[in-house]
Amino acid sequence: GTTRSGKGETYVFPTIDVYSRAEHQPSLIINTPKGELFTASKDTLEERGYHIEVLNLLNPLDSMSYNLLQLVKDAYKDGDYSTAQALCKTLSHTLYYNPTVKDPFWQQCAMSLCNAMILAVTDKCIAEGTEEKITMYAVANMLSELGSKEVIVDPDADPQNALDLYFEGLPADSVAKMQYATSNFSKGTTRGGIFTQTMNGLSIFTFDEIAKMTAKNSVDLKRVGFGKTIKGKVTSRKRVEIVFPDGSKESIKADITGHFALDFKQVIKVGDTIQCNEKENPQTKTSISITKIDEKTGHTEFKVVEENEDMKITKVDYFDKPVAIFMITPDFDSSNHVIASIFVRQLYFILAKGASLARGGECHREVVFLLDEFGNMPSIEGMANIITVCLGRNIRFNLVVQAYAQIKNKYGDDADTIDGNCGNTIYILTNDQETAEKVSKKLGNQTINLPSRSGKGLSTDKNKTEGLDQRPLLTANELMSFKEGESAVIRVIKRQDNNRKRIRPRPIYNTGETALKYRWEYLGKEFDTDKSILDIDIDSLHDDVEPKKLIVDFLGERKEEQIKKEPSEPEQEDLSPVETTQPVEEPTMMGIDEDIPEEAFQQEDSPFDSLTIENWKEKTVNEFFESDLAVLKLVDKFFLAQLGKSIDEVENQEMGEFYSEFQMLAHNDHIDKSVYQAVENKINRILRDLEEKEQVTS
Repeated sequence: GTTRSGKGETYVFPTIDVYSRAEHQPSLIINTPKGELFTASKDTLEERGYHIEVLNLLNPLDSMSYNLLQLVKDAYKDGDYSTAQALCKTLSHTLYYNPTVKDPFWQQCAMSLCNAMILAVTDKCIAEGTEEKITMYAVANMLSELGSKEVIVDPDADPQNALDLYFEGLPADSVAKMQYATSNFSKGTTRGGIFTQTMNGLSIFTFDEIAKMTAKNSVDLKRVGFGKTIKGKVTSRKRVEIVFPDGSKESIKADITGHFALDFKQVIKVGDTIQCNEKENPQTKTSISITKIDEKTGHTEFKVVEENEDMKITKVDYFDKPVAIFMITPDFDSSNHVIASIFVRQLYFILAKGASLARGGECHREVVFLLDEFGNMPSIEGMANIITVCLGRNIRFNLVVQAYAQIKNKYGDDADTIDGNCGNTIYILTNDQETAEKVSKKLGNQTINLPSRSGKGLSTDKNKTEGLDQRPLLTANELMSFKEGESAVIRVIKRQDNNRKRIRPRPIYNTGETALKYRWEYLGKEFDTDKSILDIDIDSLHDDVEPKKLIVDFLGERKEEQIKKEPSEPEQEDLSPVETTQPVEEPTMMGIDEDIPEEAFQQEDSPFDSLTIENWKEKTVNEFFESDLAVLKLVDKFFLAQLGKSIDEVENQEMGEFYSEFQMLAHNDHIDKSVYQAVENKINRILRDLEEKEQVTS
């Protein structure tokens, strides 16, 4: 529905009311641009047993703490580098993805650079024991400090970029180093453009309030869908059987390190006993007795009743409350809305992963995303795929938009997939003709009877005929002139009635007696919109955080190296008088007075000397492929346009620069794989020939 059409009053508030009164209460993730959903719902939801959290982008100092890199850090510490990389990709996609750009090259390079720096910060801080510095503020600072700094390593060579030097110093198998390859292939203005694009996305994390809010983490995202967990350690890869107080049993296999973590549904209370044993060897067992359960935090204390050195229970969490997280995203400042989108994507990642590992393949507690103003949120990575499978994982998405054009603008071609996989469409009002016509088509047509009469004007002899025709159930014009409270519901997947009889999913037209009631008509006490966020105190863990203490010193090691080298320089100057008076010996070639052809002097320094394994990068493309000029035809035919140059410019380009651009295009899938392999094989063959030639001559 369009702005001021009553979306919040007739749909959002009633939806919150219905879900929160359910027998099995779901967790709620609610986007609220003005914050009124939070202020009006907080007291009622708490009375109904909900645990409330607020991601407040309006005033980050009055907000829950949310470290965007917490999941990356946890995965990295567990040695799960593939998950860490996937989480980085999810984050950077939300920061930089724009489906409307004609050339995605810049945003793809920015994503790779951002991923590389996140992994580099994570790796360094974990190694140094400074995990509290793993923040987006530290990542942004890394780029601003190293990206613009030139370091003189060799006085006789050009200065090198500090960011390049840092990543060059990482091990060859470093995941951060591999991610950095894309931007490292680029040089000159292209490189500067990538750095600028990347910094634009990271700049919001340099603001003090955002830096503080994203420095800590106060919410365990997994508790939204899985609140009950038991963790322990046993022999590597052994299957553990857990017996609960009600006699039910669950089993899980330990990982390679011997750790296991089971999400369970059973009810436990103080005084209950839980037993664990190896399934193959029941004699290896341990038992614990629950001594205390903190209902607010879920932290559970226990004592060991039966101990075994080969099996230990390390932690029990029992959080049996639904969670409601409100995301306050101010409509007057969209610069930090991206944090809300990243939060949604990371939360879905955790829930989907937990559901995949859970018995039944779904979240133990239903999770409902109620995203008001979804069309104004930055795009969520993989949303088209999420919306197609989320219901099977006990996760629901309610997307509130003003017009279909908003989804198209944010998700491009994926907009149709997102719309097509929404099981219910509730239309309230629009002033967008395209949206009205689309809804009219979705509603379908009805058959109408058209009577007609013919005959002379004054004659009593008339002919009557009847014909059948069709018209839309509601035309676009009728949809655009709905009264207050009127709505149309398209329910594609409603194919059973309450008695489980098969029915056709007919659309519903709510009008007259069935028109939707407004919140103030029957929910005014439960959801009072007169309350203000200024009257609500929100606990915060990050009040005392000082962003400057989060900065990671990447240049410290290089500074130490330079300091160690500096004392050695005076020693070289402190030479004996005999040595200092020796004239500098000029290099000679054959003797200056000999009759030497001019070509002999050119052979050492001329750019036109023969191709070798040492100088191939300085050669022109034409010189490098002189023995196989057919390669240039491949370039001209298949990816000259992607290079943005004429064939003459490519032929006169330095081979090193050309090869970097070629690899970058391949990395970003701008070259067909077969073409890439053909050119790469040609280059490798020439380099092998040069190596063999050098070995023979030596």
